[in-house]
Amino acid sequence: MNIILNAPSGGGKGSVAEKLVKDYNLCHISTGALFRENIKNKTPLGIKAESYVAKGVWVPDELTVDMLVAAMKDLPCAGGFILDGFPRTLKQAELLEKYVDVSMVIQLDVADDIVMKRLAGRFMCRHCGAIYNSNWDDVSGCCKACGGELYQREDDKTDVIKQRISNYNRDNGAILEFYKNKNLLHTVKVKEEYLPADTYAFVKEIIEKEGKK
Repeated sequence: MNIILNAPSGGGKGSVAEKLVKDYNLCHISTGALFRENIKNKTPLGIKAESYVAKGVWVPDELTVDMLVAAMKDLPCAGGFILDGFPRTLKQAELLEKYVDVSMVIQLDVADDIVMKRLAGRFMCRHCGAIYNSNWDDVSGCCKACGGELYQREDDKTDVIKQRISNYNRDNGAILEFYKNKNLLHTVKVKEEYLPADTYAFVKEIIEKEGKK
């Protein structure tokens, strides 16, 4: 089972993916995490990607696909994988077909104002990369997983967030239409009061229903 999670940054993809990994033995592939790892390690790809990420614009398709294909080799998970943050353009969606079969696409439909509020409250552990949100987590101390320092990423600042939302809204309609025409698209309307567990309950309902077909 190969699942694409489609949502804007801050839409809840990471929280949903974490639960899917545990329940369905899937590998979680986050293009955002892969970029951060490459940037941190100063790899050739990371050096090229860093200027794009810092400005809140998408990394070119060719760089993204190269990185993703490399990460997908020899995955250890028997159940399949979850793609988080990919595809971000129609071209990426078309290129992906050359490499994998997609089982379903689950869109987390989140309003722009909710995304702004969530990203403004997002914190990350500097050591292990765990993500917290001040809207529902205590971010006054250290990381509960490893004790590392919590911080806000540069690309979670207001001006950059607005640019990322603009890019997402500009490109995402064509991606959704692409998968809708293939009868792969399922949508969860995320309300402001939803906690991550609430969103996941709807996602799991979709997966269980599709699995019985």
